[in-house]
Amino acid sequence: MRSKIAVLLVLLLLAAPLLALPAAYAEDGIRSVAELNSRDVTVGISPGSAGERAVRAELPEARLAFFDDKFMGYEAVAHGKIDAFIYDLRQMELSIENGQRGVHLLDETLGETVEIALGISPVSEIPDLEKQVNRFLAGARADGTLDDMFRRWVVEGDEKMPVIELPEKPALHLTVGTSGISPPYTFYKDNRLCGYDIELAYRFARWLGADLSFRVYDYSSIFAAAVSGDADVLMANLHATPERRESFLFSDVLFEEKLGVMVRGEAPRRSSAMDALNGGRIGVQIGTIFDEIVLARLPDVQFEYFGTYTDLAAALEGGKIDGFPGDEPVLRLVAAEHPSVEILDEPLDSFDTAIALPKGERGEALKAELDAWLRSARESGELEELITKWLDRPEDEKTMPVLDNASAPRGVLRLATDPTYAPMEYYRDGEIVGLEIDMAARFCLASGYGLELVPMTFDGILPAVQSGKADFAASCFSITEERMESVNFSEAFYPCNTLMAVLRTRDAAKTGRAGGVMSSLEKTFLRENRWRLFVQGVGNTLLITALSLLFGTLLGFAAFMLCRSGSPVANAVTRFCTWLVQGMPAVVLLMILYYIVFGSLSVSGVTVAVIGLSLTFGAAVFGLLKLGVGAVDRGQYEAASALGFSDRRTFFRIILPQAVPHILPAFKGEVVALLKATAIVGYIAVQDLTKMGDIVRSRTYEAFFPLIAVTVIYFLLEGAIGVLIRLIERRCDPKRRSPETILKGVRTDA
Repeated sequence: MRSKIAVLLVLLLLAAPLLALPAAYAEDGIRSVAELNSRDVTVGISPGSAGERAVRAELPEARLAFFDDKFMGYEAVAHGKIDAFIYDLRQMELSIENGQRGVHLLDETLGETVEIALGISPVSEIPDLEKQVNRFLAGARADGTLDDMFRRWVVEGDEKMPVIELPEKPALHLTVGTSGISPPYTFYKDNRLCGYDIELAYRFARWLGADLSFRVYDYSSIFAAAVSGDADVLMANLHATPERRESFLFSDVLFEEKLGVMVRGEAPRRSSAMDALNGGRIGVQIGTIFDEIVLARLPDVQFEYFGTYTDLAAALEGGKIDGFPGDEPVLRLVAAEHPSVEILDEPLDSFDTAIALPKGERGEALKAELDAWLRSARESGELEELITKWLDRPEDEKTMPVLDNASAPRGVLRLATDPTYAPMEYYRDGEIVGLEIDMAARFCLASGYGLELVPMTFDGILPAVQSGKADFAASCFSITEERMESVNFSEAFYPCNTLMAVLRTRDAAKTGRAGGVMSSLEKTFLRENRWRLFVQGVGNTLLITALSLLFGTLLGFAAFMLCRSGSPVANAVTRFCTWLVQGMPAVVLLMILYYIVFGSLSVSGVTVAVIGLSLTFGAAVFGLLKLGVGAVDRGQYEAASALGFSDRRTFFRIILPQAVPHILPAFKGEVVALLKATAIVGYIAVQDLTKMGDIVRSRTYEAFFPLIAVTVIYFLLEGAIGVLIRLIERRCDPKRRSPETILKGVRTDA
């Protein structure tokens, strides 16, 4: 009997999810607000909003589901996870107008309305901020400004931001917190914040006599930002509920909004190829903002991160991702090299491309010069000619201006760039060329500067500008509010779309990957003399390895000798430094040295790489010496002392020769590891063998052959190192030493 009861309970537990399915799965769906007041219905709301209070009052029987992100609430309705979502009527209408599928709004609204107000920081340094906010709002309401703004932004849907000049000599600084995701109140257009709340912020700053900056927060953290003083005023279509007013300071009411009811509709969830990617795996290049752009359009995707477009294309063809976004000019070249890759016509976003410059007086002065040149080039047609040349014309017509650094009376500017973004910047015949490189060169020629290119990985470019390693940077940068917090941007010079690359068919992918070894060999090494890049990379790799080996060995040996003397200070310092260096990933150590320790100094990436790898190798040598010397019997010291040897002669003539054979096998492994560790120096603008392989891959779009070539070269270098170590082992083998050598300096006739 008990077993039957247990089986019944298990069946009930398994069936519980089916019994609790929301009513949205019913054939007719939800048709009225009254149907929501049921224990079988789940209603989504934003926590703490006016919608929560209204649902609790008018729909007491409904189950509640909380969503910090309203867009996730919309998708939950569309997927049938909940029956309805309650939010501002106008915002839900705009979401449906702009492409939200699988849902619709009921004709009815909840009886309660929403009060919209501004949040005020209780710890703002602006005096009497609450009174000033309310006084400003009273004046704007009296002269009709608020009504006019509401009409333009909310009723008519006009998205044009008026020009509002801020004071030239502000007496205060106003920081406004906003969300950027609630049209028509606060949202991004052409990579700039706009909307009802953004215009209101500009008007209040001008009225206050202050300059203005924005900080963008999630709704879950926006109130905490005001409480901590990170933002003076919050302008993000905030619901000023009675409960919120009890614990937070709000302004007078701006306006009231109705509460709409979104329910599941009959429209298909996916209406385009772009929509079909929602819920899939999307690849994104590290260091870009494409993940943010994709999320705005496809909120349910999962991201996979890759280093280059070549890796992204290979992952797409291999079925590891369903698509990847990118700048239109770059994706067009990727599709030209990969017949299996298709570019969707629907843009994910549009943005303006600009040059990045550092903050501060030097950066502002250079920005003014660059902006003046861009305006002149735009008016003369030179800029349009450059864009046409690099984007539309054959390769043999893409010529570069000749720069003579010797005739640069105003010095040389360092331009940081990632040369894997053809046609914006890429390697050709061993030199970096491209639209942005051509443009930078022309600016330098016209302004009396020389130009030095500093190639590096994309995610290291902006830190290089911030730290002063580069004077400016170009790598198809889009202007964003977040980036503008750390760097300046020039005037925009090229409008660009963000598109999505997808796979045509799996058979097309196989066809696209087909190609002979000789063809890959020709593209990788012979075309455009790319073998020179590998030679340069091997040279840099061997130089860094040899110097790090030399200095690291000397450093480790010197540290061991200091500690051997028994000094407690030397031992404590050495133990701490060894722990610090060995406990830190080598790439982190190199980036700290390059961008922080030597950030303000003109120290090359090769020098920093040698310093960083010497430290890590020196720590390894120190440990090996301790093990090797410790393996020598203590009786050797006593015997040497009895023979009249000094401590110094004992160590160098007796102990060290016996310790070296114990050390050499492990030393060989450390040298090989050092050689391989040079593969990370590309993070600090060093073009080593691995980085050169990535650069070649970015031009050939061959995912594997350049990698195989780099692997073979590394094996050859490791083999050569092994031969050298074996020669040293033979020379250090005690069995090969003659009695005369061993007893040199010892009297044997007594």
